[in-house]
Amino acid sequence: MRSAVKPLIDGTRSAFPQSAVCQHLSVERIEAWPGELRTLSTGRRAFVRHTTSAAADDADARDDRTPLVYVHGLGGSSTNWTSLMRELRDDAEQWAIDLPGFGESPPGDHHTVAEYVADVVAFLETFDRPVHLVANSLGGLICVYVASRRPDLVLTLSLVSPAMPQYRLPWAAQATAVMALPWLGERILRTVAAIPAEKQAERLTEMLFANAAVIPVAELTFAAEQRDRWTRQPHADAVLLAALRSIVAQYTRPGRRSAWYAASHILRPTLVIMGARDALVGAWGRTRWRRALRYARLVYMPNTGHVAMMEHPRAVAEVIREFVRDASRIRTSASIRRTLDRGMPHPVAPLAEERNHASN
Repeated sequence: MRSAVKPLIDGTRSAFPQSAVCQHLSVERIEAWPGELRTLSTGRRAFVRHTTSAAADDADARDDRTPLVYVHGLGGSSTNWTSLMRELRDDAEQWAIDLPGFGESPPGDHHTVAEYVADVVAFLETFDRPVHLVANSLGGLICVYVASRRPDLVLTLSLVSPAMPQYRLPWAAQATAVMALPWLGERILRTVAAIPAEKQAERLTEMLFANAAVIPVAELTFAAEQRDRWTRQPHADAVLLAALRSIVAQYTRPGRRSAWYAASHILRPTLVIMGARDALVGAWGRTRWRRALRYARLVYMPNTGHVAMMEHPRAVAEVIREFVRDASRIRTSASIRRTLDRGMPHPVAPLAEERNHASN
């Protein structure tokens, strides 16, 4: 008998109900979630922030809830997830990692995609169960490899503007990619350092957000403080350039070594959220995601830039919550479970539906 559960491969929804968009909790000042420095099995150290759910005192409820784990993007940190973690605090325990060299984590010997994949795998291996893995930008690229290579560690994968190789680059991505050239990146960073801080913040805001006006001043102030704190670290420029050059190097990885090949072999339910006005990752990439992913939901957010979880945390929280709930329901189907275990046929099955919502 065919299951009545809605297919998870359900097309691209172009918007959200207006009630969910552009809404943040009203706060006067943002505080980062507490955390601690951990030594990973890779030998590198990473700072990890942690929130407990409202059911943390109930052992049975806690045991039934799969943790949410967050991985940030290039130049970002675990604090990029602060608002989203606040929205999802009652849903599950949450963990956000600072990749080595970013945020509060000390630098390692190397800062490449491959090294970061190993770091994330090492962190996930500390959990007693697979997790709901959520990632942005560079973190999304990293977690594509993680989910492809170690499906035993991942229950679901949610990607916000993942930095996958593409050959039609938005303006900000073109400008950023130039920094990967030998010597030129260092020179550009020296030039940028001479620009007044206010102007730097303005340019960064243009790159990351579609409309910063929808973000409370407290949120923007917090983000700027965290960014400034990291950029003052003596290792910041070297780490940034090393990671950026590793991202660009992904464009030359052929065939079975490519990120898109890895994406096509992800066997876990995958959510991809893309901003219509993302200046770093072109939203047109959703067509390639449709071809690559086997078991996925694609969400297209209007009036949204590169960091949807910061720009529209409540909307993103609702999408992730719905996705995780639907994935959980589908896992109860024996036929779907068997399909996941043996791998779904490729190419991806046709999209079941296209859903559109008004969002003025």
